[in-house]
Amino acid sequence: MFVKKFLFVLVTVLFITSNAFAFNLDLIGTNAQRANVANFKGKIVVITFFDIGCYYCQKEVPTLNKLYELYGKNQKNVIIIGVDPFDHIEQIRAFASQFGARYPLYWGNYGQTAPLGGIFATPTSIFINKQGIPKVRVPGQIGEQDFIEIIKSLQ
Repeated sequence: MFVKKFLFVLVTVLFITSNAFAFNLDLIGTNAQRANVANFKGKIVVITFFDIGCYYCQKEVPTLNKLYELYGKNQKNVIIIGVDPFDHIEQIRAFASQFGARYPLYWGNYGQTAPLGGIFATPTSIFINKQGIPKVRVPGQIGEQDFIEIIKSLQ
């Protein structure tokens, strides 16, 4: 009897974990659109957490714009987004306009970043594999080639 229960629980856990995206983050976009990182199951997700007043975040915008273009404007297998868990959506819109961000920008609840260990420095980029598991965390500004190499390592 114990073996049957154990196998049932094991199969149930494997089924749930194989069909669920391991990371969940509710987002509100600059155009008031709602999204959840879990909706990107089956794609590599690159989330750069930023703050509107962060100098290095501002300097990283052109690199993220290039990556967004390179990977098909989030229509292919790689999603590039920016998330500001600190500021208001109006401020994020102003940031996008001022610095020319063409990739999607969102506000995300800072409390939901706990599974990632929280965000203590900006920019911080999190690379999530197709199964929804955060695999690489890089605090600080990253160059275009570094982004590309990390993304390739997850494919």
